Parts: sequence; structure tokens; C-alpha cells
Amino acid sequence: MADISRRAFLEKAGVGASLATLAVTRTAAIAEEAVKPSALTLPTLKKKYRAAIIGSTGHGDYGHDIDQALVKLPGIEFVAIADDNPVGLKEAGKRCNVTRLYEDYRKLLEAEQVDLVAVGMRHVDRHEEVITHCASRGKHIYSEKPLAADLPSFDRIEQACDKAKVKLGVALPNRFSPAVKKVAALIHDGKIGKIQSIHAQGKCDERGGGEDLIVLGFHMLDLMNMFAGTPQWTFAQVQQGNADATKQDAHPASEPAGLVAGDCVVAMFGFPDQVHGYFQSHRNTKQSGDRFSLEIRGSEGIVMIRHLTDVVWFRGLSFNPAKAVRWQTVQIPEWDALDAKTRYHWCHQRALLDVLAAAEENREPGTGLHNVKWVQEMLQSIYASHLAQARVALPLKERTHPLG
Repeated sequence: MADISRRAFLEKAGVGASLATLAVTRTAAIAEEAVKPSALTLPTLKKKYRAAIIGSTGHGDYGHDIDQALVKLPGIEFVAIADDNPVGLKEAGKRCNVTRLYEDYRKLLEAEQVDLVAVGMRHVDRHEEVITHCASRGKHIYSEKPLAADLPSFDRIEQACDKAKVKLGVALPNRFSPAVKKVAALIHDGKIGKIQSIHAQGKCDERGGGEDLIVLGFHMLDLMNMFAGTPQWTFAQVQQGNADATKQDAHPASEPAGLVAGDCVVAMFGFPDQVHGYFQSHRNTKQSGDRFSLEIRGSEGIVMIRHLTDVVWFRGLSFNPAKAVRWQTVQIPEWDALDAKTRYHWCHQRALLDVLAAAEENREPGTGLHNVKWVQEMLQSIYASHLAQARVALPLKERTHPLG
């Protein structure tokens, strides 16, 4: 049983691989990295690189302190900042101890020799413009998520990066969390048997429903794909109050991230090998990070992740909560000793280095375009399925946004 379970997982969890043999190699590397003597060891690049960041403190700032992640990052010289807000630009330069400051990112790219550009503004509505321009200049890119507001925009970003042969990593730092990697290792070792279903939800706070889906559900759906593989179909319901949401309920998110709808979103996804994924988000007036979670159910056990750092699991056939089971805590002393902000900072650093390592090794970054595109497909397919009141196949043939 363990061998069958391990093989099934390996065929699904390889990041950026299209063949089972590559999936085995990638997943084995994840498992090996999780048990290194130091969980916080950053990879060493083959040479020194130069990096810059583009933000907009008047329109989306520097998403989760990505600018700070570039400061004193081994293997990278942080040389320049662009920000169209003069006050914010000055503050960012002081904060990062960077003196080459530009109000126009195009002028930065003309004046500075850089290898990597971090696109830090949270707001999605400028991502395509900035990313495609950086790609046309041959720069590798690390961008805040969501990458695009709809599939046509994502498709154009993908085409631009592929044409320029540049690597793009999306800021989904949880993929690089040692705790998440430890989960990959225990599943790789067959500890919970064959994965059968994955249950995820956003924070379900005042943004619960459509906005929670695109902002925080993005993280959950990405991890769902990491463990389950490529999604094949979606079946979903979106509600506004007690009624089915309609196109008339669509509205822009509170931050420019595209159209959203509904205060309740429930979706089911089909994956290979009879694995099913589930996502839900309900609007709540009281915020609780404990709702932000991922649960992986296997044929012989369960893994539960809260805050994407607190991980418990048990091995056994009992799924009855009335029966005592031996829950075990995934412990990584170095990681557990860090506060939440420091953990996020480290994961951004690890992800930034992965973009350049991917360029050196001619591979897809862990959070690269061709991995993350499936999250974009899933987000849009939820509305497509709901409005059609039917299961929809992925990738979507109709690329325009269903709410548009």
C-alpha cells in the first residue's frame, strides 16, 4: 500500500514537471530539502545578480514587504527602486538603503543593468503593463499575486515571457515554507496513504466570498495543485445572501483585482487519480486566521494545516472524531522559533532566489507561470460553472471573464 500511495503522489506533486520521472525527481528534492540539518538554509546561486523593484505607494505599495526581502539577500545586489509616488519612493529608498531612485520604471530599466525585477504593487490592474515591458527587456521577474484579473490578461503575460525566454515567479511564498515541505515529505513517505481529497478555505473574514477567493484563496488553490496535480474540471456555486449570485452582483474588488461576486463561494475540483479538491469561503464579520487552512485527507490518515505554519497529522484508518487518534505535530525548531513576519520574509527570499536558480537550471520556477496558470483557470472557472449551473472542463475554452 505504501509503495502505491507514494508512486501516485509522486506522479502528481512534481513542480513544473510534465512527466512522471521528472515529478519523482522534483518531489524527492522537496522531501530531501525538508530534512536538511538547517531548514532555513538558502540556496547558493552560481553568480552574483543585480535586482530592482517596481512599486507604487500611491497605488498598491510593495506587496507584503517584497522590497525588504531583497535587502541583504545573498547572491543579489539590490540596486534600484521605481515608484511613481515621489514621497513613497523616497521612503522606500531610505527603508532599503537604496539610492538609485526612479519615478518611471521604464527609465530605471533603461539606466540600470539588472537581471531580476520584482513587481511589488498589489493592485492587479497594472501587472500586465509592467510585466510585459520587463519581459521585453529580457528581465526575469518576481511578481505579487494575483498576476492578472482575467485569463486574457494572463495569456498575454505568459506569451510575453515565453517569447522573451524569461522566468517569472509569482509571490506565493507558502510553497517554500519548511512546514509545507515537511508535509510533502511525509506524504512522499506514504504516511497518510493515497491522497483522496483536499479541503481548503480562505480567511472567511469581511472579504469572504468572491474577494477572499481571489486574494487569499489563490494561496490555497496553488497548494492544492502542488499536492494534487493539474485540475481537470470545476463545479461551483456562488451565493449572494440566500440567492444565487448573478452578473448584476459583480463588482470590482476593494483593491483593483478584477471583478468578484458573492458572499459565499463553494467549489469542487476534479484532479487525476480520483482526487477531489474543495474550496469554500463565507463572509464573516469577525476575523479569524484559524479559518485560513488546508486539510489533506488520505486513505490512511489526515494532515491539517492552519496559518500555513501549524501542522498536525495522524496516521490511521479512523476518521471518527469520537475515537481517540494520535495526532502528531510537525515540528521544525528553527522555523517554529520565528515570528510570522520573519517566516514570510524568509519565504519571499527563498522564492526570489528560486527564480534565478530556475534561469540557471533552465527549469520552471516553483511558482512559475505554467504552474500558477492553473490557479487562474480555477478562479475564473468557479464563476463559469456557477453561471452555467454545470461542471466545466479545464482549461476553459471561453477566455473572457464570466462576470464581465
